Amino acid sequence: MIVINDYIMYNTYKIINECEEIIMSQTVSFRLPDELVNRLDRFAQKLGNGTTRSRAGIILLDEVLRAQEFEGIHFRNTIIGRQAFITGTGMEVWQFIMVGRALGMDADRVADHLGYPVNYFKAALKYYNAYKDEINMAIANNDIFDEEKIRQLFPDVLILPSEELEKAS
Repeated sequence: MIVINDYIMYNTYKIINECEEIIMSQTVSFRLPDELVNRLDRFAQKLGNGTTRSRAGIILLDEVLRAQEFEGIHFRNTIIGRQAFITGTGMEVWQFIMVGRALGMDADRVADHLGYPVNYFKAALKYYNAYKDEINMAIANNDIFDEEKIRQLFPDVLILPSEELEKAS
């Protein structure tokens, strides 16, 4: 988890947290070609919320290092910000862990349930073990969207009981 200027960045998704701030301990200087600076500026602009070139660089560097450390992990833009995904799926790491919790963290059951190879869940679990706080926070944010909250946001949505979902699959 990275905390910068009153924001917790988990998977570079901003959650307001006015209690903590990390103090950057070292200054690192890079000389970059103009085209790379332009690309970094475009990335910062795409992130929105006034993201600076420096913050965008920190985000990218952190993500690249994480992707190097954890095979099968990559980062993508989502409607709520940058998220860690399992390569070869459309699923975010926290979604694998959420399903894993429901199935007793049994890798074979998770793989069977999701229809993905076991190593996909194992990649998510390895990442989770290193970044538990950010994944737990993402799951907690998801959990606030119960049926009532979803109906408030989307009044015309059709919500099927879980029994009907099981029949459909």
